[in-house]
Amino acid sequence: MIPRSAFFVPLVAFVAVSCAKVGEPKPPFVRVPEAVKDLSASQSGNNILLTWTNPARNIDESAATNLAHVQIRSGEAAIGKVEVTGAGKPQFYPIPVAPGSDILRTFNVIVETKSGKTSKVSNTASITPVEVPGPVAGIRAVVDQRMITLTWNKPAEHPELAGSYVVTRNDRPSESQSVSDTKYEDMRYQRGKTVTYQVTPIRQVGDRMVAGMAAQSMPVLIEDTTPPQVPNGLDIVVSDNSAHLTWEANAETDLAGYYVFRSASAEGPFRPVSEGVITANYFVDPDYKPGTYYSVRAVDEFGNKSEPSPAFRGP
Repeated sequence: MIPRSAFFVPLVAFVAVSCAKVGEPKPPFVRVPEAVKDLSASQSGNNILLTWTNPARNIDESAATNLAHVQIRSGEAAIGKVEVTGAGKPQFYPIPVAPGSDILRTFNVIVETKSGKTSKVSNTASITPVEVPGPVAGIRAVVDQRMITLTWNKPAEHPELAGSYVVTRNDRPSESQSVSDTKYEDMRYQRGKTVTYQVTPIRQVGDRMVAGMAAQSMPVLIEDTTPPQVPNGLDIVVSDNSAHLTWEANAETDLAGYYVFRSASAEGPFRPVSEGVITANYFVDPDYKPGTYYSVRAVDEFGNKSEPSPAFRGP
């Protein structure tokens, strides 16, 4: 005889299964990237520069992990395609423009995935290209007095369009400086370091700044090899067989001092009359002899010496 309890096992199992809840079906992921919303257009030299931020997410709010290309369009016509640098990252695309072109241009972009899905069309960016100044020429650099001084010539092409200049240093590109003259002084002095400068002329068009053609980069070794100016105004006052020498003080900020020399003849040889550098612009020679000639040289803190001052004869 089969026990009655055996008949209840399948029933309990059936009740347990029938009471389990089935969750709502989840919609499938839609791997379509969001549209670019910040497309902008600017001009740099003879290029229109489109910039934008790639979408970070798809329209279903999933991460945009399969982006492939960005289609560049002028109106509704595709004019180029570029690989995506990364989801959520900024990107740019240069478009050459013929010199003298002043026709309004409009652009938009579409983002494509590796599986062929495409985003909606981005916002529209518009720009009218203008003529720009050519590159500056003859960039020169002088390292002196704990400062780098750059000078250059105005552009040979359309110099009248260059209202200002932007100077960029390679180790601090975010700290570009704008100047209105063809000269730039850089106080960021790091002795022994080589830095590279680039000078770009700028045209002002209303409230818009348009970069002209950038000049070739200029590498500069920050090493002062510029001597001080020759001391001027040497004078002598004699008293009690001593000569009191004075001269005009040099204006260099990195001046270390002076060397004083004397000779029995205007042609020399001139020999130093003191040990080490004289830090003041005067000197007392206790061994003075009538008719002695003197000369002074300035020296900076880097050891650069000026030419000797003209020989000056004492009474």
